[in-house]
Amino acid sequence: MSKKLEEVFGVSRKRVSSYLKRPAVDEKFIDALRTDKQIIVYGASKQGKTALVSRYLPHEDNIVISLSPRSGIQDIYKYILSEAGVVLATSFSEGTGVEGKIKSKAKIETTIAMLGKAGTEIQGEIGSNRSTTTNYEEIEFNLNLPNDVASLLRKVNSKKYIILENFHYLDDDIQQKLAFDLRTFQDLNVKFVILGVWKEANRLTQFNGELQDRVIEIPVEPWDPSDFKKIASLGGKDLNIQIGLSVLDNAIKSSFSSVGVFQELMKLTCKEAGVHVAHVGNTRILHDMDHLKKAIEEKTKEYSGRHLRNLESIASGNPPQLSKGDPMPFFLSYYIVDAILELGYDKVVNGVSKEALMGCILPNHHRREDLKGSHLTGALKKLSDLQNRKSIHPPVLAYDSVTRQLKIIDSTFYFFLQNYDLSEAREEIISPLENLVV
Repeated sequence: MSKKLEEVFGVSRKRVSSYLKRPAVDEKFIDALRTDKQIIVYGASKQGKTALVSRYLPHEDNIVISLSPRSGIQDIYKYILSEAGVVLATSFSEGTGVEGKIKSKAKIETTIAMLGKAGTEIQGEIGSNRSTTTNYEEIEFNLNLPNDVASLLRKVNSKKYIILENFHYLDDDIQQKLAFDLRTFQDLNVKFVILGVWKEANRLTQFNGELQDRVIEIPVEPWDPSDFKKIASLGGKDLNIQIGLSVLDNAIKSSFSSVGVFQELMKLTCKEAGVHVAHVGNTRILHDMDHLKKAIEEKTKEYSGRHLRNLESIASGNPPQLSKGDPMPFFLSYYIVDAILELGYDKVVNGVSKEALMGCILPNHHRREDLKGSHLTGALKKLSDLQNRKSIHPPVLAYDSVTRQLKIIDSTFYFFLQNYDLSEAREEIISPLENLVV
């Protein structure tokens, strides 16, 4: 049966047949699965994290949690236990307490795990009707303690990996709590795979130094141009096509080392060429550059709309509450966005230093005499939290305090910087000074 285009190229939660196995990444992941260590897979968005993990740990055979900014520790552990087959119930008991001026007994909430035991078969009076009742062992436990959670997983004999997707969505305090819990889970042989959008190594060991030597980190970047050529070849065989050399080279250049962008350009180029299923007959060569050009235009339109909204949200920052006599705010979120658009792709592709940002911001800043490096550092460190509160998922920007660089962690943002008119983007993003109300 011939394959459809969407089964071969593109970004999808389902496995595409053009998936490329890279020894430096795939074999490291396979080796990590043979250990008792926790596994962390990280890199920019759309760089193949989910594709890597799902290839060797099928989602249907493991416990997969797609995290959100609203996920809490108890939410996560409840879902894990539920997926492992543990039935949870809530019990209330009475304690003592004072409510207003009237002394009353307070309700104390307790979480109960109900573990199924062997059923009892009951025969009716006539003798033909039989029914089975399920008996439960009730265990009181603390949902905040990893020891209790691990104990319940052992009781139901769960051997599944726990895959936490979008770990970067969690608040820093919850990430830190999980980093400490992972140490306990590792001792108790409960295995986690964590996927997160960030660039730097040792993200979780920064929260908990005891994780050192207890986790294996697998970065999915970088991708090499030769990798993209292999992907095009793999997909081409399934579709009975060959991507022309000029089209291929330009698609690689236009992908900015993002496998997700490249996969989408391959899919749209094929679609523009009328290839929706495997070509019948002799191998067809796709050499028309117009097909790629139209694919790039479509992705530019798609990515630009999203990134303009994201930049506007970041630039607006948190509206200050001002009173008469208060100094004018620095509005550094806006100036950071404006500096990125002024610097452009070439100057931010490998990260931009705090000093370079300050050099770009200072000449245009409305309080240049008062602005200090510490003000900018504070604003840069708050970018992750700001994007989270503005519901920018995945995040676009991240500040690395170790290298003191602002980095792009959404690979599609490079595509936007290279293909959109950035001078027009600067005009579209409104300065908060224009809407300031005192």
